[in-house]
Amino acid sequence: MARYAKGTFLLFFGLLAFFAASASFAAVDERLGADHAEPGVARFLAGLPLKPGTLHECTESETLALIELASNEHINVFELIDCVFRYVAPQSIRVRIYGDFLRLAENDYDLGGERVLAILSIDSLRYLEFGARLSEGQTDLDIFMSKPRESFIEIGTARYEARFGFKKVSPLLFGEAYGVMVTKLFIKTPLKKLELFSPGKGAIYVNALSKPKRWNLNIIRKKPLAADGVK
Repeated sequence: MARYAKGTFLLFFGLLAFFAASASFAAVDERLGADHAEPGVARFLAGLPLKPGTLHECTESETLALIELASNEHINVFELIDCVFRYVAPQSIRVRIYGDFLRLAENDYDLGGERVLAILSIDSLRYLEFGARLSEGQTDLDIFMSKPRESFIEIGTARYEARFGFKKVSPLLFGEAYGVMVTKLFIKTPLKKLELFSPGKGAIYVNALSKPKRWNLNIIRKKPLAADGVK
């Protein structure tokens, strides 16, 4: 009887520990989305020296602080761009973020895994600009790379021009893509849009296919060793 009681006691506390760990993991993994993160991003941007009618080139420290903020807000790279765009575009501000600073951030942060890195071409990114259109030829989101490249993005093989992007950005939607062609089997078709249909999730649309490819777009996370202060 005593042995049975002891076993029941250990089982009970084992289950408590399991559920506590599961709850903790769920909290860390929680995807909150751009709508939730928008106020926090706006407060951060309000503290930067942004001037209407100008292009603000984010410094290394500002870029790293944005990435840290995104990690704390549990959002992915696209949701971060969405939040920043909502703040700067109505104020006639355009923002530039350099690829070198994003690659530097990868020392401490996972920017979303291979899927996100492939779509944004982080490895060959020179810089990206988004926000208000201040001069002729600019679109809502312009991405400049060192050279054209190809990448497999699950819906097919995407070929990126040295400049690509999205002509129209609105909350949770990157529309009117340009500079990206997707090839799947014998079909070659342009990328159409990226929709953030749920926190931490996106849908890629191409012209030739009736249904989008839906997938997880992982949130920005601090790498475990970096979180522990070990480099």
